[in-house]
Amino acid sequence: MQKKVLVVDDSPMIRRIVGKILKECCLDVLMAENGEIGYDMTKKNQPDLVIMDIEMPVMNGIEATTYIKSDLSTAHIPVLIFTSLGSEGDIRMAMEAGGSGFLNKPISKEELKTTIFSILHGEFTGPA
Repeated sequence: MQKKVLVVDDSPMIRRIVGKILKECCLDVLMAENGEIGYDMTKKNQPDLVIMDIEMPVMNGIEATTYIKSDLSTAHIPVLIFTSLGSEGDIRMAMEAGGSGFLNKPISKEELKTTIFSILHGEFTGPA
């Protein structure tokens, strides 16, 4: 069965690029443009992984991750934080919210693929 990944980012260009990379990996790709929609789609679709931007309108990625990890129906779903913010404070907040990992934008296609594969196959040991 094909693994399902939800990409939550307010940038249509980022969603398109990341979506293309994920489809190359034979993954089923869902997309949302803000954290509120991302949280709702996570509850509804139960993806195998959520890739979450931090800075978004309506609900940011830290809030959305906190909701996902606090909800018993979605708490088991790993959330990979994917953002152009990269300070130690941002990484700490992402991990405290329940993030399974942290990748900085821009990222190489290979690094994204390797991290996603590791998370989906239970081999990821911590923040990138």
